[in-house]
Amino acid sequence: MNENQLTKIGKVFDAHGIRGDLVVTVFSKDISWLEAVETLNLVKDGKTIVVEVLKTRPHKKGFVCQLKGFDNRNLAEDAIGSEVWVDAEFFTSEEGESLYLTEILNFEVIDATAGSIGHIEAFSTNGMQDLLVIMNAQTKKSVEIPFVKEFVTELDEKNKKIFMSLPEGLLTINDPDDES
Repeated sequence: MNENQLTKIGKVFDAHGIRGDLVVTVFSKDISWLEAVETLNLVKDGKTIVVEVLKTRPHKKGFVCQLKGFDNRNLAEDAIGSEVWVDAEFFTSEEGESLYLTEILNFEVIDATAGSIGHIEAFSTNGMQDLLVIMNAQTKKSVEIPFVKEFVTELDEKNKKIFMSLPEGLLTINDPDDES
């Protein structure tokens, strides 16, 4: 699998019904790209299978899909936990459009007070907003930061940097070593 041409969009969360449908939880609330997807790449235990998409429909925090060859619940249950990847071409914004999260993967995040926090290594969600998963350069620990316009002061696409003004304590809120 060439990850440069694919984008991880979520995980198989559950089986749905008796006919082999899968419930996929996505990292972003936006699934506008879903109608155009013809195949999904399922990755589990280091193995990748490319599967044709027969039908999809929105469902809670993602979508339900019917895939070619998945015709019973047992096959669907075997896929639970698989990472789901799709062609990266679905995640390129045009000028003036909102960015897709994948377009800022590996960008450096710089806070007005703390300085460089690290680089974006993944994305998550808390149900309310998208989260940037950043490997903290100083602590070597992952930190999740809400990606909301109130925190972003500048997005420098050319130099792959996001400048933010984060609330005091946000970077250490879940750090058991922080005594403040």
